Amino acid sequence: MSHATSGPPGSVATELGGQFRVIPHEPICPECGSFDIVENDIDTGDGLIETALTCRACGTCWPVACVTDWTRIIYADHTETADHHA
Repeated sequence: MSHATSGPPGSVATELGGQFRVIPHEPICPECGSFDIVENDIDTGDGLIETALTCRACGTCWPVACVTDWTRIIYADHTETADHHA
């Protein structure tokens, strides 16, 4: 069962089986700040094809989303938990 959790405004981070979560990246260029973004399949150079966001203004590419380990959370005060449900 998926659970919505915090993510960028207008998006949803999704928990995958309690162990990982997928966090979508905003379609704003991290290099130049442009909103002129398209989604393309990009050859990563190591034989893999990845769906990526691409800035039409400057050509910067970045992943559509990332997957993170949801079993260990480090808080701002540097404490941590091994289980986000704790």
